[in-house]
Amino acid sequence: MRILKVLLVTVLITFSMSAFAQNSFVQPGIFSMEEGLAINDAFIGFIQSRPCEFGIEKNCERPLTVKDIEKFKMLFKRLDVWNKELIKKIIPFTDRLKNLPFELTFGASFSAKVKSRFNPNKFKYEKYLTIVLNDQDVESQRFLTDVQITTASMLLMYDSLFKLSHTLARSKKARSILEYDLGEDIHVLRNTFSAALDEDFWNRTKNNINFLEKSFKTNLNINYFEQYISKSFTASKIKDNDFTFRMSSVLFIGKILSETQFLNALDKIVQKISEIFGNSVGQVQTRNGKLKKFASDPDFMDSLKSKLKPLDILLEKTSFRLTDQFIPGFFGHVAIWLGSYEELLGYKVQYEGKEIYLVDHPLLKPYLESLHDRKSVVEALRLPGVTNNTLEHFMDIDDFLVLRTVELTNPGEKILRTIMQLGKPYDFNFDIETQNAIVCSELVYSVFNDEKWPVDKTMGRYTISPDHIAWKSMDSCLDPIILFHDGNEITQDLNLKLRSFLEQPGGITHSPEKCRFDKKIRL
Repeated sequence: MRILKVLLVTVLITFSMSAFAQNSFVQPGIFSMEEGLAINDAFIGFIQSRPCEFGIEKNCERPLTVKDIEKFKMLFKRLDVWNKELIKKIIPFTDRLKNLPFELTFGASFSAKVKSRFNPNKFKYEKYLTIVLNDQDVESQRFLTDVQITTASMLLMYDSLFKLSHTLARSKKARSILEYDLGEDIHVLRNTFSAALDEDFWNRTKNNINFLEKSFKTNLNINYFEQYISKSFTASKIKDNDFTFRMSSVLFIGKILSETQFLNALDKIVQKISEIFGNSVGQVQTRNGKLKKFASDPDFMDSLKSKLKPLDILLEKTSFRLTDQFIPGFFGHVAIWLGSYEELLGYKVQYEGKEIYLVDHPLLKPYLESLHDRKSVVEALRLPGVTNNTLEHFMDIDDFLVLRTVELTNPGEKILRTIMQLGKPYDFNFDIETQNAIVCSELVYSVFNDEKWPVDKTMGRYTISPDHIAWKSMDSCLDPIILFHDGNEITQDLNLKLRSFLEQPGGITHSPEKCRFDKKIRL
């Protein structure tokens, strides 16, 4: 693509008249068009390359991985930035017609003047352009070039949006992620399709095409913008005055947006009901955990912490809490151990193209004080959401399991990803394919995003439970390091004992999977 871009610019410079050389928007216009084509193809191609994950192809559904979700959102953000750049920086500075009616004549020299006249059809005065063009005139060439850039840019936007709408219509999941999970934007799909729905923008495009149809062709051997306009699907419909196409497109896009907003509204209702229920039963606790007594024993806690390493996965069971009865399987909660501040000093991460120490990363700095206070357990709670607590706070439990991965590449990045989850609200939809809110087991799913985790599908959503994570130790992907059951430590045959817990009646079944963790020994 880069080579093609260079060739196109070279051809334009070689064969253009001086008007093109003077027009500062020719090369930015070409770059914007090429970039837009590449970004649109990449975004739509990404969806189409994953027909099962995006629900396009039926009877083969499977969840999107965290990496796929992040790439999907990144590609859309690139598309959104390109759209905004086109609307704000290219079209406004090249739109010479300004959607005004025009009278075009050919004469000795160029002129373009705004005049007023009475329009009997609208029964009011209106502004209009009187334009004189000469195919040998530099100013005429420049004016025509600007109109071509504007028209081609508008048509590319329409072509890409109509193509995108038909792709998104086939994937409810893609629409849901964009509208509900992108995070910083509200009604992002409606904002994206606003140009396609805007009547003024459509009329501007029609007016520009009408002008180009009546004007002369440029003297260039090759004109990038003329070529695109001649091949544009939207342009062909406008030239045919296809009113049905315009109406059907607007109705089609409107239907997609309405359906998406309805589904998201329904999701929010379900989430609110789940939140009310979860917070209500979450208050019910019949006694203290059997390990809570150790939380006030400094020697015990120091010994326990000395056995832990950063990125250890902590699981617990609290049969005395009512919420535990509604979680499938044996374990009821998952957290990640960050380690102490001193342990994090040696880790490095990438930041703005440079390798820096993890503790110097801007995202970590707000939490340094809490790490000094030994709040090294990161967990997703119903309230306040994803937070970090002390291990002592965590120990109001009966059963305690510590799982350790074999050495991962870029452990500093994994720790940083854990930190990035802090502050997110609790996911009462329990949907692993949304990242703006997460439940406790999603924390592990999101941080260790290069591992294939077992999941279930419930009420149309893919979910992951604490037992799903515990089962990975049976695949030899995770090693059980510490195990307490019913308040007592188990020191022998940890794998066998753990399997007996996971295989209890009513638990979660699991099909073994090959590990993706790197087989290296931790130092």
